[in-house]
Amino acid sequence: MRNHNGGSPMGMHEVPASGRAVVVAVVAWSLAWKGASLWRAARNGSKPWFVTLLLTNTLGVLDAVYLFGVDRHHRRGELDELAILQVTGEPEQGGHPQET
Repeated sequence: MRNHNGGSPMGMHEVPASGRAVVVAVVAWSLAWKGASLWRAARNGSKPWFVTLLLTNTLGVLDAVYLFGVDRHHRRGELDELAILQVTGEPEQGGHPQET
């Protein structure tokens, strides 16, 4: 297969070592952010965010937004609720059946 200039297309083996290192670093960076954000979205039960993060590739940008923005807001709400329960001394509502 030839490109439009009549030469062979450049294969990965023809890329300088420094270029290959950059590609490997970018892939590792993206996979780390993608894995962390997908894990957290799944644990939070957030299907829309899980699907969005799974289908997009933004080199970790959207994944970081989810981890440091959306998820942090979600966790802050949980921590506020726990703090209120500790201060008031009320037991956590564990989904016990109502007494009739």
